[in-house]
Order: sequence, then structure tokens, then C-alpha cells
Amino acid sequence: MAHLDWEIKASLLMYVMGAPGGRIVQDDAVGGSGASFHFPLDPARTPDPSPEGTSFGFTGSVVFIGHFGSFVGEVADIEVVAPADGDPDWTMSIRDRDADVRTVAFRLAGAPERSDDGARLTWRQVELTEDGAKLWGGSYPVATPFEPLTIDLT
Repeated sequence: MAHLDWEIKASLLMYVMGAPGGRIVQDDAVGGSGASFHFPLDPARTPDPSPEGTSFGFTGSVVFIGHFGSFVGEVADIEVVAPADGDPDWTMSIRDRDADVRTVAFRLAGAPERSDDGARLTWRQVELTEDGAKLWGGSYPVATPFEPLTIDLT
């Protein structure tokens, strides 16, 4: 099944797992853990996925809990969208499920690297946007690099 693979941020994972009371909570839709989370393609938002697609929706959430149960952040219901109006960068938004608000939280720099068969799209440079930095409560400034991500359409 098509999915998005993403470690999110290695230092964030290390902090959460090392904090007293810290933990990662992922819903049943998300596979993997720690080294890479697997967010499944959402067929309702991406009914006919293809490597030439310009928008890919994924489902599932991962919540990060820090010291003594404090909320650190959440990545949920990812959407990756191709650039518009000549911009070279793709964007990735996440949804706050409680408020039902979608935020363009990440910039995916440039065109994706494509596998030989075209079915895997990888971005090596993933950075926080200004709106994305606000979601992490000031822990990460604008343009903070996050881990590379891959959309696997095989």
C-alpha cells in the first residue's frame, strides 16, 4: 500500500523517549516506530495516486509527549502538495485534529528525487515554515531542518 515514510526529527524522538514520562503515541493507522513512521495514503484525498501527482494525502497521527506528560507536538493527516506559480518548493501541511485546522508546516525543497521506476519520491531537505515553527511552541525556529521523507507509491 502507498505510504509516506518519515523519521520526523531524530533529536525530537531522542528527547521524548529520554524524558521522564515522555512517550510517542501513534494511532492504529500509522505503522513503524522510532526509526521511521509509515503514514498510509488516504484514498479519500488521493483516489488515484501516481508519480506525476501534484497532491498526496495521508492519514494517521503521531503525538509527542515530553517531561511528565507535557504535550510537545503532533503530526497528523499529512498532505504534500506540488508548488504553484513557479515556486520550486513543495509544501507539507499537517492537521490539528482537535481544532480541525490545517497548517502548512514544512517546506520540501525543490523537486523530489525519484527512484528509477518513479514510484518513490524523496525530499532530502525538509524545513519548518513560519507557521510550522509556531506549532512546536518555539522549540524549533523557522527553517529548522527535519528528517528527509519519502512517498512510496508502490
